[in-house]
Amino acid sequence: MKKRLTNNLLLKIISVFAAVLLWIIVINIDNPTDTFTISDIPIQVLNEQSAITDNGLTYEIVGSQTVSVEVTARRTDRRRITAEDFEATIDLNEIYGATGSVAVNISVVGDRSLIRSWTQITRSVEVRVESLETKEFEIQVIQEGEPEESYTVSGQTVDPGTVRVTAPESIMSNIDHAGIIVDVSGASDNIETSGEIVLYGRNGQEIDLSNERIVMSASEAQVSLSMVKTNQISVDVVVTGQDQVADGYQYITYQCEPQTISVTGAKALIAEFDKLTITEDLTGASGNVTRTYEVDELLPEGLEAADEASRTIQVTYQIEQLAQRSFRIAGSQVELVGAAEGMSYQMGDEDAVVVTLEGLSEDLERVESSEISVSVDVSGIDGSGTYVRTPEVRLPEEYRTYFEVSVADVRVIASAQTDESTEPSGEASSESPESSSGTEGASPADQSGQ
Repeated sequence: MKKRLTNNLLLKIISVFAAVLLWIIVINIDNPTDTFTISDIPIQVLNEQSAITDNGLTYEIVGSQTVSVEVTARRTDRRRITAEDFEATIDLNEIYGATGSVAVNISVVGDRSLIRSWTQITRSVEVRVESLETKEFEIQVIQEGEPEESYTVSGQTVDPGTVRVTAPESIMSNIDHAGIIVDVSGASDNIETSGEIVLYGRNGQEIDLSNERIVMSASEAQVSLSMVKTNQISVDVVVTGQDQVADGYQYITYQCEPQTISVTGAKALIAEFDKLTITEDLTGASGNVTRTYEVDELLPEGLEAADEASRTIQVTYQIEQLAQRSFRIAGSQVELVGAAEGMSYQMGDEDAVVVTLEGLSEDLERVESSEISVSVDVSGIDGSGTYVRTPEVRLPEEYRTYFEVSVADVRVIASAQTDESTEPSGEASSESPESSSGTEGASPADQSGQ
């Protein structure tokens, strides 16, 4: 008997069906209630025109555009209750100015019999109100891609040429310009096209035009681009008077921008014209000189600049003020030419020669005193006394073109080296210093003992 019951499939099916039927009967008799949340109830705005639009203002609900309620209903009715059974509204005439908050009013618009009770979760929302601004922007053509080699865009027309934009103040402050993108990849013929007008911010990023608070007078524009054949030519700068700049200054070099330009015009002229020459006279100039040249004024008749980047050339001529640096060369480092045996020589009271170099500060900083050689011709001086001589300065080969060298005449104090036991100390030679040297500028000096 037990085995028959456990192996009877029909009996098992009847048992499951009976259990389900019993559960349905219990639920229909008891039908408990559930509490659950209904979300995504859209907010409807009241009195938008009278409170906002008519006053030249605009608004934006900060955060979510929907609200939620907590509902209690019978479990069997739960699935029948949706967000469409509720209506949420805000009245813009009731904005609290200090915080911008507005009370949310929620009501049941569906079958009330399905809902035992409900509780409002979202009680207020923040509304940002700001002024509307209107500005007009010129529509710029933004080229994408590169035309066919040796071709460029020489002219363009945009219809309409401007677009009027109305937007909240916070958005308008970020709008920099309006543009329309045109693909010129591989183009050699004139282009006629239309495209969507795009607004760009100061950072170059596109402004999101899906914002309903941005209104434009036009969404598209017609564009015509004229394509012309071009030739790339170099810019040659000829400088004159570079050796006649103001005293105390030195011409260094020039910087030219751009170094090549695109020109267009008659094909025969383009083929023959391979460079543009600019001549500038720097005579008497002191300090850097910047010149801006109009290309069309320098080109021969029949040629013109092919694009905006080629219309002007700016050249900066670098002219730096010279500096001076003095070096003290000790007497022991001075080469004495023609020194007589038995004589000692001193270069002035400080026994040194001062050499002054004039040149660019950057170059002067590299010079070491050990690189400067000084010699003094003392030939013919064979008696004690003071003589005037002009030192000779020698610089390394790489410095000779960098600097102007100046050195003052030096007083050579000559002393005869004698045996103190045979000659009184300080006795001077009887020979006149003037006759001992034929060097120009030599003069008698106060001789010891005279």
